[in-house]
Amino acid sequence: MEKLLKWSIENSQDAGTDPGSQRQKPPNPEVLAQLFGQPDDAQLMREAMNTILDPNVDVDTKETAFDNLEMLVENLDNANNLENLDLWTPLIEQLVNPSPVFRKMACWVIGTAVQNNPKSQAALLMYPNAIPRLLHIAFKDTSKEARLKAMYSLSSAIRNHPSGYESFKNAEGWQALLSIIRQEGLDKSDDGTMNIPDSERHLYESDEDIRRRSIFLLAGILSTEPLMDKIEILRSLSAVPSLLELLHVEGSYSAIEKVVQILLVIAKSPAGLTEDEKEGIRKGLRRAKDDGLLDLDDTQTEELIAEWRLLEQELNSENKV
Repeated sequence: MEKLLKWSIENSQDAGTDPGSQRQKPPNPEVLAQLFGQPDDAQLMREAMNTILDPNVDVDTKETAFDNLEMLVENLDNANNLENLDLWTPLIEQLVNPSPVFRKMACWVIGTAVQNNPKSQAALLMYPNAIPRLLHIAFKDTSKEARLKAMYSLSSAIRNHPSGYESFKNAEGWQALLSIIRQEGLDKSDDGTMNIPDSERHLYESDEDIRRRSIFLLAGILSTEPLMDKIEILRSLSAVPSLLELLHVEGSYSAIEKVVQILLVIAKSPAGLTEDEKEGIRKGLRRAKDDGLLDLDDTQTEELIAEWRLLEQELNSENKV
């Protein structure tokens, strides 16, 4: 109140007539809000979480509270304040909420809070169960919307963040990621999928957008160092054949472009491609061309055309040593 009184006096009409006087900046809007009884962002974040946790509040109101919290953490300062407000723990607990709506919303809030935000990325890693829970949702959740938001959260959590990537790797993130790609690449008419229990069928019949997100996440992981360690993991998991299969099941040029980018990264790495990998990629590319997916016509992006030609050049080059 003293600051507001001082500001009012010094900016009064009389003070303004003195040539030697200098007007002060207006008081902080948050201070004004507190003076007049309006909640600041920290209070709003607490209120949103209290609403989410209140067993007497209906689902629609809780979903609105999640929406409000997600909008608040778009602000970096608010996102970084989650730790000071002790909100990370209850937020991460929502990842195991029986309601798929709340699991989805929790993933959404987490992804927004850590996106392009190293401080919040580091804060998330202080909770060892966070990345494993996100991986579990991305791989096994029955809700496709929750899986999509989990992929968004994982991508935001580990992008350009070495410690986040290590947490992902240690939680068997590579295995989960490749499993998503392989299972969504299965031929739904294959006899091998006929006897899958209904409780597990979502693992094989997930929305194409989820597979697409997994391809984008894989490409993002391979865009940062250390590269050789990641390529060795890919090889140990026999990933190249799975990536080639995606050239035939994926209907999005943007996703096909990411697959070609991934193969190009492997090809241009210091170790290069093995002869077996080269032959497999050649066959895969020939089949993709026969299917009309890589015909280099005007329907494709310039980036895809350029990367496809670069990959062909790498396939015709000698093995690196």
